[in-house]
Amino acid sequence: MTELADLARTAGAEVVGSDVQRRSEVDPAHFIGMGKVESMRDMKLEGGFDLIICNDDLSPRQQRNLELQVKARVLDRTEIILEIFAQHARTHEGRLQVEAARLHHLLPRLIGAYAYDRQVGGRRGGVGARGGFGEQQIEVERRRIRKRIRDLDREIEQVRTQRHQQRTGRRRAELDTAAIVGYTNAGKSTLLNALTGAGVRAEQKLFATLDPTTRKLELPAGREFLLTDTVGFIQKLPTDLVAAFRATLEEVTEADLILQVLDLSSPAVEEQAQTVEEVLTDLGAADKPRVVVLNKVDLLGPASRRRAIAALSDRYPGAVAISATNRAGLKELLGALDQASRGDSVPLEILVPYGREGVLAELRKVGGVERTEYVEGGTKAWGWAPRHAARRFENFAANGRA
Repeated sequence: MTELADLARTAGAEVVGSDVQRRSEVDPAHFIGMGKVESMRDMKLEGGFDLIICNDDLSPRQQRNLELQVKARVLDRTEIILEIFAQHARTHEGRLQVEAARLHHLLPRLIGAYAYDRQVGGRRGGVGARGGFGEQQIEVERRRIRKRIRDLDREIEQVRTQRHQQRTGRRRAELDTAAIVGYTNAGKSTLLNALTGAGVRAEQKLFATLDPTTRKLELPAGREFLLTDTVGFIQKLPTDLVAAFRATLEEVTEADLILQVLDLSSPAVEEQAQTVEEVLTDLGAADKPRVVVLNKVDLLGPASRRRAIAALSDRYPGAVAISATNRAGLKELLGALDQASRGDSVPLEILVPYGREGVLAELRKVGGVERTEYVEGGTKAWGWAPRHAARRFENFAANGRA
């Protein structure tokens, strides 16, 4: 419920109260029982609110009945998240994906939108506002929405193709890739800025960043790889959003390494970690090499920080505690990234002729040089490279092997 209040405020609503009802089963007509419905209707008549947000998904029938009984606009959890995504989408790609998700959600609710407009005459504009339709207009509107969804799906598929081409281009550069994932507002964009100077938008809001940003990161030894910030996860992430943001979420499935960011200062950090685990499993990315970051340690005192780290140490051994805002712990994080990203690597022994020192610089960029020795004919070097990049150094193999 605390998270729902944060979602409501992020969408622009003023939260004036909350209520919980415990029932053995959901009421099929109103979701909540009639006693609670009448109580809320009395509060509405007293001018206490003009919008109700439910922390679960409502069926079109439940939503329509609640609106008619309480005489107030009713949104469910999916709609408030869609509202936030619509407000925060900045790029053409983001707007396409959000519009597709909203239309998929709206389609079965057209009758409800019509009924509310005709029988309640609710306020237009503001969070979750919907227009009404005449009886004969509903089917026309359904056809229009279905056509628009088809058009959007085609455009999103083009975006997906473009993203695939971009990833292919990155593969040609033979740099490993890492995707930053985490619960919304865990500090992913702030971390990307701290590591790469990306300058992406970072705010203390849920879903402040929707559009993925990729920047090159240079490790202390000179090796480079690509770091991508991704959309934040949340409990009960709407399925329409997951489907619409498939092109964006593929940045996670295609990455060589996962950089998982946890907000150590959140009282719900363990539940948030579980949500991220479930989404990664759904995406088929749970088994990828991973570095876990415990962010926002600066917001905790020494004792509470130790307790919070200890509570997560069994689940995430080797997790790195940092403050992305204060840039504390970044050296340790870079070391952990260096080690974790060596997964599928091969050792190399090469002989680089004098005057071709650029080969060694290239090896440091994609892998590592552990030691060198000056010998007749050039510089002998022992190091390593990712398997997919090792063939680049075959011509310099010492003793006929690399």
